[in-house]
Amino acid sequence: MRATNLRTLDARACLMAGRLNDIQPGWIKGEVRESWQRCLSAKLDPASPPSLHTLSSSELRELQAQNARLYDIARTEIRNLYSQIAGSHFVIAFATSDALILDSVADPSFSAIAQSCGIVPGSQWEEDVRGTNALGCAAATGMPAVVHATEHFFLDNCHLTCAANPIFDHADQLVGLIDASSDCHSRQVHTVALIRMAALHIGAELFRDTFRTKTILQFHNRQEFVHTLEAGLLAIDADGSIVAANRHARCFLSGLPTRPGQRFDSLFRMSFERFVAQRRTRPSLQLTDRKGSTFFAIASGVVRPANLFAGADYPDQQPPAASKTFVYQPNFVVEDSVVQRAIQTVEKAVRWRVPILIRGETGTGKDLLAQHAHIASGRQGKFVAVNCNALPESLIESELFGYREGAFTGGRRGGSRGLVLEAHEGTLFLDEIGDMPIALQATLLRFLDQWTVRAVGSSAEKRVDVQVIAATNTDLENAVESDRFRADLLYRLRVVEVSLPPLRDRRDFALAVMSLLRTFSPSVTISDEGIRVLQSYAWPGNFRELKNALLRLLIGTESEVLSGAYIRSTLGSGCKVDELRPLSPLKTKRNQMIFETYERCRGNVTRTAKELCVSRNTVYRELRRGALSRSGSTVK
Repeated sequence: MRATNLRTLDARACLMAGRLNDIQPGWIKGEVRESWQRCLSAKLDPASPPSLHTLSSSELRELQAQNARLYDIARTEIRNLYSQIAGSHFVIAFATSDALILDSVADPSFSAIAQSCGIVPGSQWEEDVRGTNALGCAAATGMPAVVHATEHFFLDNCHLTCAANPIFDHADQLVGLIDASSDCHSRQVHTVALIRMAALHIGAELFRDTFRTKTILQFHNRQEFVHTLEAGLLAIDADGSIVAANRHARCFLSGLPTRPGQRFDSLFRMSFERFVAQRRTRPSLQLTDRKGSTFFAIASGVVRPANLFAGADYPDQQPPAASKTFVYQPNFVVEDSVVQRAIQTVEKAVRWRVPILIRGETGTGKDLLAQHAHIASGRQGKFVAVNCNALPESLIESELFGYREGAFTGGRRGGSRGLVLEAHEGTLFLDEIGDMPIALQATLLRFLDQWTVRAVGSSAEKRVDVQVIAATNTDLENAVESDRFRADLLYRLRVVEVSLPPLRDRRDFALAVMSLLRTFSPSVTISDEGIRVLQSYAWPGNFRELKNALLRLLIGTESEVLSGAYIRSTLGSGCKVDELRPLSPLKTKRNQMIFETYERCRGNVTRTAKELCVSRNTVYRELRRGALSRSGSTVK
């Protein structure tokens, strides 16, 4: 940390001397250096900050009135956000797209500092006026910005840490900014995530308000995400034409015509009239787009198309009132570098249609990564998931490859296409592949070699175009050694291999906790000590276990802050008993070998795994198990 501070001071010395070209890579963030350059180009002097000018009360009221709709939404949101970080020495501010603050709310312990720094309604924070700061950077670039301490252009602001996020409307136009500023010694790691979610929430509420006279379709490819900030939003006119789509909707419907004026049925395999008829009797729907992707959806607002059922009286549907009931709506953060690399790898792999193997413990999100790969592929067929552990061994071949009528007693009349054919031109996700019966593995291997299927009871073969993704939480190398899994099938499945880290090893643990809390109960937050207590747990069930634990904590308290003491008293001690069981002599020897190789490879897990011909998951598990057995510490 001290070396980092010294490099920042060296960079600042170059700024004061006007020699930004002397700043070496790594001294400061690239976006900060670029902001400094913009400030110098605007003829600002870092040693001479300009005098501050604040709008008069009448000028401020006029500007607030001009932005009334957005201002009202943001005003509510920043107070909700303030309730989550109250007592943390922060000021929350909402500003126009050119960084003029319209409203702010400050913690009493920070109010005087906010006033003296000019973080107040009516103050201007554009870069060419206030130098490098988070609000100014976000306004200039349209990107989230964090400016810490001496990264500010003027010395007057170098005791602050600021995090700002842009707010966009349905047309991706920058319409406002939200910012959290604190003393540079009081910043919290989860503030950036909270600011981002607040900006998304304001954008979503602005969309609903802008198109409040239209039908609002809210959808996601996972049912539990329909009510989250990650859902797509479509505004639809009474005649079934598209009025607007938010950024998430355009992403989900990539390659389809989402421009205003397009027809509903040009996006989905359902007429608008049928959609309206189903909406009358169902609170939620399933929609399949023209490329074959399936979404879960809810609709609010006017759902009666023009000239349909003339004379009938269908009351407008409004969104349900807010409830205190906890809704199971997981919302994931992907800020961990290992997870980001896994996502980038599968996005590249699907372009080549090669089999992908996803490894990871139960609950780490292997199915989510597989679905992301399907969406990234742009394939028009379905995403078909098969739990290889859930299908009866006697029926798994017929379930996968189909069967002819009369092939066996009890078969469906007319036979069955099979799951592989259902996934034609789409994605076949083979979950728990390590539990596939050995007899069927040869059939699967032949399919991967020839890409043809033959139904049970038939001699005819059909060629199939599918993206195969397999996932497992077992050690397939051990299964090969014990003759429970074919080595040639393993080689065929792992043309591209990625591993998802367990929750206990993820770098974005705190952000994941805050995101889940925000989803379950927006008014409740967690202390830094509470985060540290949760990080001490082993979490063998990963995200599934974490979600259940957070729900248990929320149900058992009336407090708006989850403290470390409360978490300990409710969940018990951090370490899991099964993590500390003594190893057998054989496993002890194996664990020792992995530790010795790990040390010889200077802590490089990938090199250790390659040298021992095992998976990285095996190395991680054995390192952690050995560390717990030796000293009770964990290996990250």
